[in-house]
Amino acid sequence: MIKTLVNIGIGLATFAGVVGLQMQRQDFLTTQQVNNLPLWQQQEAITSTQLRLWRDMPSFGFDNMIADFWLIQFNIYLGDDDAREVLGYELTPDFFRVILGQDPRFIRAYLILSTIGSLYAGEPEESIQIAAQAMTHLTPQVPNSYFPWLYRGTDEMLFLGDGKAALKSFQMAAAWAKPWNTPESEAVVQRAESLVASLRENPDSRVAKTIGWLSILGYATTPRVQAIAIQKILEGGGRVERLPNGRRVIILPREVQERLGGKS
Repeated sequence: MIKTLVNIGIGLATFAGVVGLQMQRQDFLTTQQVNNLPLWQQQEAITSTQLRLWRDMPSFGFDNMIADFWLIQFNIYLGDDDAREVLGYELTPDFFRVILGQDPRFIRAYLILSTIGSLYAGEPEESIQIAAQAMTHLTPQVPNSYFPWLYRGTDEMLFLGDGKAALKSFQMAAAWAKPWNTPESEAVVQRAESLVASLRENPDSRVAKTIGWLSILGYATTPRVQAIAIQKILEGGGRVERLPNGRRVIILPREVQERLGGKS
């Protein structure tokens, strides 16, 4: 009992320490000019150091709390548009090594890593590697655990051009989703099985790639990712039409509609 209380105490102190460090960071940045680097570069260097430290630090049972904390920090990082325009998104993989390293069952984190890591940071191979390592801790019994397989297959197909790896990932997504029997899981099964069929016929299938971008559009987390996905769907033969009520909709190519069972 005493040992447990000591461990909890150490964990709280450690977590409080990093929160305190975050609060002190702004004061440091406004009073120091390390090597005359611009403010944003100093902040980037400090964040990078903190993330490296947390990669190997024990969680003391606070893994979910730590993962949530670093996801909040990532959202702050992502939302600093001016800094990101200058410095880019290269710390994205480092954030998710910590987030998914602490909580590999944090399903939403896989989606963010997939879209931001591939489309913003331009690191699809590294993003897939981080996700694959965390996914070794998932089982079909974990709620929504089929989503990481869908995201992984989409990245393998669209960004790595690895149709064989994508085929296996989509097969896993369908297999893990089937037992759940929910509208959401059934939609994943349909999407994954459509992709499997297309890839079996042609690993470089335009239909499969359009369905892949449709998946990204459906789960897009930012307007920028939505815009990229829409553009790719249009390049794959889709078109935009305006309904009588003024609303614009994407009409998928006929062959994609047929693969999806007539649904667009």
